Amino acid sequence: MISVKILIYGVGNMGKLFRDIFYGKGYYVRGYDIDQMKRDTNSISGFDVIFVCTPMYALEEALEHIKREVKKEALLVDVSSVKKVSVPLFEESGFDFLSIHPMLGGDSEISLSNVIVVRESGREEEKVILEELRKCGAVLSRLDVEEHDRKMAEIQGIAHFALVSMADFLRYGKEELKYASPIFTVLYKLASRIINQNWEMYFQIQKNAEDVREEYLRRAMELHEKMKDRESFREIFESLRKIYTDYESSTIILESYKATKKAESIEELRGLIKSIDSLILRLIERRIDAARQIARIKMERGEPIELKDVEEEKLWEVMSKTTLNPVKLKEIFEGIMSLAKEEEYKVAGVKYTIAVLGPQGSFSEEMALKLVGSRVPLRYCSTTDEIIKLVESGEVDYGLVPIENSVNGTVLPVIDALLNHDVEVFGEAKLEVNHCLVAKRKIELKEIKTIYSHPQAVAQCMGFINNYLPSVAIRYTTSTSDAARMLDDYSAAIMSENAARFYRLHVLRKGIQDLKGRNITRFYLIRRRSGRSEGKITSLFFGVEDKPGALKDVLEVFHKKGFNLRKLESRPAGTGLGDYVFFVEVEAPLREEDLLDLKQVTTFYKVVGVFDEVKRMSTL
Repeated sequence: MISVKILIYGVGNMGKLFRDIFYGKGYYVRGYDIDQMKRDTNSISGFDVIFVCTPMYALEEALEHIKREVKKEALLVDVSSVKKVSVPLFEESGFDFLSIHPMLGGDSEISLSNVIVVRESGREEEKVILEELRKCGAVLSRLDVEEHDRKMAEIQGIAHFALVSMADFLRYGKEELKYASPIFTVLYKLASRIINQNWEMYFQIQKNAEDVREEYLRRAMELHEKMKDRESFREIFESLRKIYTDYESSTIILESYKATKKAESIEELRGLIKSIDSLILRLIERRIDAARQIARIKMERGEPIELKDVEEEKLWEVMSKTTLNPVKLKEIFEGIMSLAKEEEYKVAGVKYTIAVLGPQGSFSEEMALKLVGSRVPLRYCSTTDEIIKLVESGEVDYGLVPIENSVNGTVLPVIDALLNHDVEVFGEAKLEVNHCLVAKRKIELKEIKTIYSHPQAVAQCMGFINNYLPSVAIRYTTSTSDAARMLDDYSAAIMSENAARFYRLHVLRKGIQDLKGRNITRFYLIRRRSGRSEGKITSLFFGVEDKPGALKDVLEVFHKKGFNLRKLESRPAGTGLGDYVFFVEVEAPLREEDLLDLKQVTTFYKVVGVFDEVKRMSTL
């Protein structure tokens, strides 16, 4: 994400919508409004992007203010509805500008809303803005100024005119809605919405629609005459049916009006709750159906079903829009998400899930892909402790955790977690770590000014850096995804080839690690306790008394049986200074009699697992 400071000039409903979107995405966002109570800032200078969200009648005055206070380097964003009015004003301002038309109200969701792009400048900030809107679910399309206003005259002008003319003809008050059908009630609500908003905005839209309105009235009178004849009426319906085919789920629209009705008596209130519950159920069914379609797309792309970061962002967005109890509400939406994931996994035919260290593009993911062949069953975690807890709780079926690296040694947090949690090791797998130098574009090494990567990756590639990039600045990141986001045209990152492909980066050099062919990471495959014992290697913990020769007695048991120890680690027991437990890997499947002998010379023992090396797991 490039650093973009955003000012929202005009913090009405539409301005607030954009402020919330970009603030929620982590951008520096401030609002300026004529109403001082809505202001986050009194200064409008120093911003990279300025959304001009004023009413049409105040647009010229707002641009004059911006011209006086802001340098021409800023990018302006025009969100006006009538472009033949707004675009010339933005052109006269002398600023670069992006002209869009968000086809929604300021109190609506931008997801699945049409956002029409009318004029672009080609600026990088502009690309960021449009990409963020796309990620929010907006449907982007492009029209030039003339075509935009022509289509809006039809789409907005005629729709608004039809609603206002209906309201003007009928002049029904709320008391008469008790006789209304669902269709009429929806139209009444929409007409009320328009009539109670800024009339000047709708006047501009209707000015733009004068010619279209004339044509509409002419056609309406022709239709009026045709509808007097039964056969003509049938022909009209049959011809229109060939065009208007999108009536799927229209019942949801008609039923949703009940949720807006005012209820006073206890019977009415109970009826309201019943209607809302029925609507919630239908909406959940729609959500699940969308999740099933997403699962099919993810299968085609080889993407994971479950991404915790995305889920957390969705939950945050929901929580930020209400004052209801966030804990209870979070439980409700987590339940809906869980139901959706369950259906997605069914569609994908996934029989199990496996937790790995994220983010996507990590070496843990690379190992998992070698084992299972697809991202679909993967669940990404931020720590090995999280992986082990998910396995222990049964939330995932399996976990993949690094146990040691040939350069950096044992992964001690994993050993500690295995001691303290009730899981078992059922397999191991090895991955040769190969680092690549990657960039956003094909860049010469001499052009690189900065390298981004995890400290461990940098340490493993210092020979290459000292030889080929001795003058570059090194910036440490917590993950490969952070490194990918920070790249600009004159920087590079160190990551796996798998990660480079995922983030669509150019590989400048492969195999830049110092120890080629010798940098191996070994992973454990873990699951909940099953009681099964299959394999040639046993890993276990044990403790001994604090006395001379206590450890020697344990090692003697293994020696007499001819068992080789390929690993022996001591870890603090956590019970006091000088108290230790030991972790060993024995090259033998320990039997009951072996464990009885071990019991005689230890204060406790815990078998973590009996296993072999695993080359491949069935994905589906």
